[in-house]
Amino acid sequence: MRKRSTLLVCLAVIATAAIVASVALAAPVGAPVTSSDGNSQAYGAVLKPNKLFKKTWTPAALEVTTELTNSTKANGVPVPTTHVQIDFDKNTKVFAKGYPTCPASKLQSVSTEIARRECKSAIIGTGHAEALLPVGGQVFTVPQEVTAFNGVPQGGKPVILLHTYGTTPIQAALVLTGVVSNYNKEGYGPRLDVEVPLIAGGTGAIKSFTVKVEKKYKYQGKQVSYIQGKCPNSKKLKSRSVFTFLDGQTSNPTYTAKCSQKPEKKKK
Repeated sequence: MRKRSTLLVCLAVIATAAIVASVALAAPVGAPVTSSDGNSQAYGAVLKPNKLFKKTWTPAALEVTTELTNSTKANGVPVPTTHVQIDFDKNTKVFAKGYPTCPASKLQSVSTEIARRECKSAIIGTGHAEALLPVGGQVFTVPQEVTAFNGVPQGGKPVILLHTYGTTPIQAALVLTGVVSNYNKEGYGPRLDVEVPLIAGGTGAIKSFTVKVEKKYKYQGKQVSYIQGKCPNSKKLKSRSVFTFLDGQTSNPTYTAKCSQKPEKKKK
């Protein structure tokens, strides 16, 4: 019986390691950049599938991942992020016309279940996150579910709402608001500006965050995709970011994803 128990434990450890490895492979990040406050920020942005047309916009999913650590603080909790700006390659496009929207007010201080029920028609993606929350001299890691919603446009610009919720060991809910604008300079296209609310007045921080935005729908009788992409001759899709922290310091990690070209469709 003892050997069987030991075997089960070993299998569980192996399974857990496999799951962690698969998550890591699914959400790549670039080299971390350390700011003067000790925050080390890494970031990645990948279009899936990576096989895209050269000239024609291809339906795709956009997976964005961030990882934040701080080795200089005694409790390891990073200085929290207050704003994120990401410039995506010009061969990436966000198309939100005609898709149902959800007001941010419906997502505030509610569970994932309620958020998804209230704004089911506006869901555009899912993901996961981890928040660090100091309570009573201890730092708790709070795993959170992430749901992305198509928000109400601001000034004609698409809005992406990122709802996060976790209950173990402490209940925590956040709504991050991202506004998409057209930068269209230096080889970049869409620009995403995300306001990040403070956790516990700024004592907590988001440690990791991954979201995959992917939605196909019909607009004016045609099949369209919320995220679309192309693969240029360089077969590279670049992106850059600016993470601003509560103390005013910034970190600017970049990421370049590879893509491959598939033959264009023949015109009928």
